[in-house]
Amino acid sequence: MKKLLGIVVLGSLLVGCVQNYSEFRKKSWSEREYMLINRDLRFNLFENDKNNIYLATFSDLEERYTNYAHSVNPSNKWYNPLDKIAKKHCMKLFNSEEPSIVEIYKPTKDEIKDKKLFHKKYTKYECLNPKPNYVENKKSKEIKSAKVSNNTLNRTFNCSYPSGSSKIRIRGGTATELTSAGVEIKYNYVELTNKGAFSLGQSTKPGRVFFIGAQSFLGLGGAEFYNAVCR
Repeated sequence: MKKLLGIVVLGSLLVGCVQNYSEFRKKSWSEREYMLINRDLRFNLFENDKNNIYLATFSDLEERYTNYAHSVNPSNKWYNPLDKIAKKHCMKLFNSEEPSIVEIYKPTKDEIKDKKLFHKKYTKYECLNPKPNYVENKKSKEIKSAKVSNNTLNRTFNCSYPSGSSKIRIRGGTATELTSAGVEIKYNYVELTNKGAFSLGQSTKPGRVFFIGAQSFLGLGGAEFYNAVCR
């Protein structure tokens, strides 16, 4: 009986709470798995955000069950309490070990559509006391350790983000970005990840990086990262 209850609750957590289900089904299984395990992680959704992450949040009953299931079997990746995920991603994105709840964010239908959100409620955290240069330095080290760009594909994307939009042309190991303000930015390093995403670095605008994949983002240096939508 307990096992059956666990299956029912798990099904509710992983599928029943998803909005835009038709769009969700278009994702590959690995993309869906990542989104579910990491609570549809988003960060700096709005222009005035700084060091903020957003995690999909279920009902009080479902959250209590998730916490209980995790305490019984911490190795089960499907039961991830909010505080555990928040600490993990504050550390990963901003080198902060102090996630602090700011508010509960309930996006409108338009925001769900425009920002490609998959849940109707998120907990917003602020990652306190980050080390500003951590992300930039980490990416710089990763880029320097790579001998050459591994990408050989040619792709073109139209990307939008809180402060504007850009057209990005990827041509093998390099890329060119033309912003809506008419600024041209070149990237001298393009990495094709094993999941088919593109990581653009070594730009002519110091600190600027672009990641284009299932969840895209624009980095402006230091801890400034913004979600982007690329098609």
